[in-house]
Amino acid sequence: MQWFLLGVVVVALLFMSSRYPRTAFSILGALALAAAVIVFSTHDDAQRGRHKLPVGDIGIENAVITPAYGGGYQLNARLLNTNPEIQLKEAVLSITMLDCPARAGGDGSGDDGDGCAVIGQADARINIQIPAGQARDISRTVSFSGANPAGQLRWRFQITETRS
Repeated sequence: MQWFLLGVVVVALLFMSSRYPRTAFSILGALALAAAVIVFSTHDDAQRGRHKLPVGDIGIENAVITPAYGGGYQLNARLLNTNPEIQLKEAVLSITMLDCPARAGGDGSGDDGDGCAVIGQADARINIQIPAGQARDISRTVSFSGANPAGQLRWRFQITETRS
């Protein structure tokens, strides 16, 4: 609709410029100045209105991963937005698959610091609306290509990005 109105104004100015060129160019200059003022004034409001939601304000609890169809895994968890003012719109959850030996210890080569080797890592982008101070349940299927655990599977979860 705005493009249509802009087209009507341009055509009207073209017709007007043939008979009254000074008036037409004065109107064109006033419209350009008004457009510049609107763009610059709303740009600052948009930047101020956009709040940064710290990654530490988003928590994950009750995360359970179960084997799913086709070698994938089903993630069921709850995301918590502990920020008292800002709504969460999107989060990126980093999921790490750890292969831990059946017994504690190990030789320590290629391990995670507790005897577990990282054999897979996947990021899940979660588009979800979580108001300030609330929580929502999520369910996603994740895939780890080429992961073949030899011992016991363990998982590590970390929120790496947020968008508000």
